[in-house]
Amino acid sequence: METGMLTLLGKTVTLMESLGFLWLIHTGFELDLWQALREEHSKEELLALNPNWDPILLDHWLEQAKLQNLLHKHEDKYRLSRVGKAIDVYRDYGLEAMYKEFVLYWGPVFAELPSRIEGFTAPVNMESEMENELISRASRASEFFVWPVLKGRCEKERWLRILDVGCGEGFYLHKLCKEFPNIQGLGVDINPSVIERAQGLALSSEGRLHFECADILNLTPPPEKYDCCLLNNNIYYFAPDQRIELLRQLKTWLAPGGRIGILTALRGTHSSLPFIQTHIPQNLMSFFLACHEDFQGLPYEEDIIQLLNSTGYHEIEVMPLPFKVSHYFFARN
Repeated sequence: METGMLTLLGKTVTLMESLGFLWLIHTGFELDLWQALREEHSKEELLALNPNWDPILLDHWLEQAKLQNLLHKHEDKYRLSRVGKAIDVYRDYGLEAMYKEFVLYWGPVFAELPSRIEGFTAPVNMESEMENELISRASRASEFFVWPVLKGRCEKERWLRILDVGCGEGFYLHKLCKEFPNIQGLGVDINPSVIERAQGLALSSEGRLHFECADILNLTPPPEKYDCCLLNNNIYYFAPDQRIELLRQLKTWLAPGGRIGILTALRGTHSSLPFIQTHIPQNLMSFFLACHEDFQGLPYEEDIIQLLNSTGYHEIEVMPLPFKVSHYFFARN
C-alpha cells in the first residue's frame, strides 16, 4: 500500500477516535455521568438510579469511555480515570459549553458546506443559544491564561477605570474589582441574558461595577475617560469597517496614555507546546465562523496590527498566550 493511502487510512482512524471522544464527553455532561462516576458504580447500579435509560447504549458508552482511558474498570465497576476527573473538574470552566457547541452546531454547519460553497445554501444565522449562552460560557476556558496577564497589567499600570466591551458575564471585571479595591468598571454587552447574569456579580462590588446591555457603537460617550478598554474574544464579530469605527470611538473614550487590549484567536499560528504542534483548531474555528452571515472568520496577526496603526494607536505589543492559539494585543492611546 502506498504511503499516501496509509496516511489517509491513519487520519480516518484518528477521525473516528476523535468523533467518539467528542460524543462521549458531551453525553457524559448531558447525563451527569462524569459527576456520578467520581464514585465506583456498576452498569446495573447506574440503571437502577436511571430506570428509563437504554442498557445496551449505556453499556456501549461505558465500554468506549474505558477504551478512551476516561474510565477505569475494576471487576464490574467503573470509576473516573485522571483524565475523566479533569473533565468533571473543568466542566464549569467552559469545557461543557465547548463540547456542546462542537456537537450541536459545528457538525450541522459543516454538513452543508458543499452547497454553501456552491452558493446554493445561504450563510447560516448564529443560533440564539450560541450567541446568548455557549460563547460566553466557553470563553472561560481561557481564564487560566488570560487572568494572570490582566492582573499583571493592572498592577503595573495602575488602572482605575476599565471598560470591558463584549463583557459577557463580567467575569474578568469582577475578578479585577475584587483584586484591586480602587477599580471602577463598566461592562457592555449586546446580549441581555449574559448581562443579567453579570449584574448579579455587580451586587457584591459596592457600586464599583456596572453592566449595560447595549450596542457599543451606539453607546453614549461616558463622562469620564478610561485607563483601559478591553475587547476579549470579540473583535471578529465586527466587520472590518466596524472595527475601524469601534477603535476610533474607543480612542476618544480612553485617557491620554490609556491602553486598549484586544484578545483574539488568530489564523495560521502554531501551538508552542511540543505535544500540540498544530494550527488546525483556530483555523477550524475561523472556518466555522465564516459559514455564518456577516462573519469573515478570525483575523491574522498583521490584521490587528494594521488595525491599531490605522486608528492612531502606538506602542503595540503582541503577547502570545500559552498554546499560541490566542494573542493579546496591547496598544497605547
